[in-house]
Formats: sequence, C-alpha cells, structure tokens
Amino acid sequence: MAPSLRKALLVWLLLPATLALITFLPLAYHLVHQPAMEALDQALADASLALIPHLEVTSDGEARFTFPIAAEHILRADRVDEIYYLVLGPEGHFIAGDQGLPFEDPEHQEVNEDRISFDAHFRGHPIRVLAIRREIASQTFMFITAETTRKRDQLRVDLAFALILPLMFFAGATGLTIWFAVRHALLPIEDIRRSLQGMGHHALRALDARAAPTEIRPLVAEFNHLLDRLEQASGAQQRFVANAAHQLRTPLAGVRTQLELLQTDHTAEQRLQRTHQCIGAIERLTRLVGQMLVLLSAEPGGRSADLASPLDLPELIRERSPEWVRLASSRNLDLGFELAPAHLQGDTLLVGEMIANLVVNALSYTPSPGEVTLSCGEDAKQVWIQVDDTGPGIPPQARLRVFERFYRLPGSSSPGSGLGLSIVQEIAQSLGGSASIHDRPEGPGCRVRVSFPCPPAEPTPS
Repeated sequence: MAPSLRKALLVWLLLPATLALITFLPLAYHLVHQPAMEALDQALADASLALIPHLEVTSDGEARFTFPIAAEHILRADRVDEIYYLVLGPEGHFIAGDQGLPFEDPEHQEVNEDRISFDAHFRGHPIRVLAIRREIASQTFMFITAETTRKRDQLRVDLAFALILPLMFFAGATGLTIWFAVRHALLPIEDIRRSLQGMGHHALRALDARAAPTEIRPLVAEFNHLLDRLEQASGAQQRFVANAAHQLRTPLAGVRTQLELLQTDHTAEQRLQRTHQCIGAIERLTRLVGQMLVLLSAEPGGRSADLASPLDLPELIRERSPEWVRLASSRNLDLGFELAPAHLQGDTLLVGEMIANLVVNALSYTPSPGEVTLSCGEDAKQVWIQVDDTGPGIPPQARLRVFERFYRLPGSSSPGSGLGLSIVQEIAQSLGGSASIHDRPEGPGCRVRVSFPCPPAEPTPS
C-alpha cells in the first residue's frame, strides 16, 4: 500500500494528543478526587472530635457520656447519608452510640497520627469509618463516627462526568483542528498537482515557486529545473528526429533514383556504374544508422553501467588501428601514433567508438597529402586522448557548434553526417570527461582533445 503523507501527518499529530488525553484523565481525576475524599474524612473527624467533650470520667474512674438529644440530631442530620457514632472505653467497653459499628480493620485501615480510617459494611450498607483515640484520665477511649458512601459514590460519578465530557469535547475539537490544519497545509501540493494535470508534453511551463510554502519551495525549484531539462531534451529530440529523417531521406532518394535509372540503362557498363553508386549510398546510410545507434547508446540509460571495466587505452587503440590505417592509406594520408601508458574506467565498445570517430573525422577532413596523429597519455590530474591533423582547421566561432548533432561547417565538401564529434562529446560526458578543440601548435590544422579525470587509486593491500 502506497504511503500517504496526509495519513502520516494525522497519525503523528493525533496519536500524541490521544496519549496525552488518556494520561491526563486519570491524573486529573486523582488530583480532584483525593482532596474531595479528604474533605469528607475531615468532616467525619470533626464529628468524632465533637463527641469528646461529652465524655466525663468520675473520681472513682467511671466513664459517663452525656449527649443531648438535640446534639445527636444535629450529628445525624444528613440529607444523603446515614450517620453513625460509637464511644468505646478501655478494652473496647461500650459506652454510647450504635452498637456493632466496626472500629478496626487491620488489613485496610489508614492511620494518620491518632486517626484511623477505613471502609467497612454496617447494617447491609458500605460505610466509611473514622476513629479517634484519646487518653482521658489515664484511660484510652475510642470516638468513632461513620457514614454511608452515597455522597462519595455520587461524587465519583460527578467527577468522572465533569472530567470526561470536557475532555471529549476538547479531543473532538483538537481532532477537527488537526484535520483541517493538515488539509489546509497540503493544499499547495494539490495546487501543484492540478497545475501538472493540465500540462501537456508539448507545453511544459514552470510552476510558481514564489507561491509555494518555504518547505517545498526547493522541491518546486528542482522540479522547474527538471521541466526545463525535459523541454530542452524534447526540443533536441525533435530536432534530432527531423535531422535524422532528412539525413536518411537523402541517400534513400539517391538509391531510388539510381535504381529507377538502372531500369532504363542498356549497357552493362552503365548498370555497373549505377550499382556501385547504390552500394556507396547504402554504405553511407549504414554508417549513419550505426552512428545514430552509438549516439543512442552513449546517452544516459543507453547502455548499462555494469559494462564499464578498466581499459588499457594503448592496447584498445592497437586493436582498432588496422581499419584506420587502411582508410588513411586509401586517402594518401600519413597516420601516426604516439601512445603513452593510459588507463580508463569505461565501456570498451563506447570508448572504442569515441576514438574511432575522432580518427575518422580527422581523416575525412584532412586533404591529401596530410598527416593525422593519434596520441594518448595520463598525468596526475587527467587521462587524455588527442588527435592532431593538418587539415583546414575549425574557426574559433564554430568550435562549440561542431559538437551539435548533424551540424556541419558551411561550405564543407567532405562526406559526412555531422554526428562524429557529437558522439565524441556524448561518450566523453558519460564518462565524466569533456572534449575541446584547439589550434595545432606545430602549424596549420586542428587538435581535438578529450580529457577525463584520473580514476581513484586502488588501496594497496596491507
């Protein structure tokens, strides 16, 4: 299942809020409930203390408890709970009050100085008991008051509702606020989606980065750069297709014309001449298609990066040199080699095609008699491949344009498609290098140099 940014935000915002509410509820209940119970216990303690003044001990040690009926009515007066009291003498001797009222619970009683409080049952009802021990005339007496737990139970229910209802309202308001906040925060992304939805591949336009939030503004800027690169690539592709169609159409039209004329030729010599012309056109067409395939392979994603391997450039040049020597011999040109040790990490096929295009391009544009020299080497900073020729050279103002696909110098009479140097540049860039054109230091002519950064040195085994 695809991850959702909206769900992730809601989970990470609502989950802590929910945990905070769940933790706060029992804490708040305890903070409010405990003081209320202590206040009720204090009321029972005050009632027990009110019994002490009514106990007298005579000179002969007899305890006498005089509690007026009006005072007892006041003690027992309660609209909710029933109130009980009990006065005990030494060794639990009954003096006054409600007989059978519990006054001890060793397991659950709470002792606070001279007070003892606990929960018990009396006459079939749960009660809260509070007992106070006093020494009077060197004798120990217990003054006990108790009440049923109706007020306490109702107070617990009221406290629960008083806490839960506001918290539920607060939780609902918090959830809605977070939901609307997340929805509002993600509206710019929805606006970007709508902008992209109505955008066609022939009408790419940049998004408004200024209207985007600060957090996604770098993303929008990078996306605009991507759209710009896509637009440039689309334009280059359209130009490439148009130029390729033109380049393919010309030799195909020539072959068709020669074949049509071949049908009208009556002599064997004329038919042989037409056939040779057709073969030459097909050879040029085959080379053009081969160059286009190499150019396609040199583009990003054309060939797998797993095909790269360590290359010995002098050895690679020696393997490909026979075909260049034959071509130079057929053109009455002197092809020389100056090969110093040089190593490169790359695809054997693409690097070989790059060097071949450098050499063939120089041989094609160098008039006879002339010289072409292929050299390679490396130093501490770079690996380089270089071709020098004694041809007419390339004007400085055209040295960048000659790397464009299908571009040829105006007035050039040599056969070609204008893809040779484009292939060189494309393969060089795919390997992290670059191609450049210079004047030949020794005299008239041209120098094309391809440079690559030196590969990282392999660690020496310890």
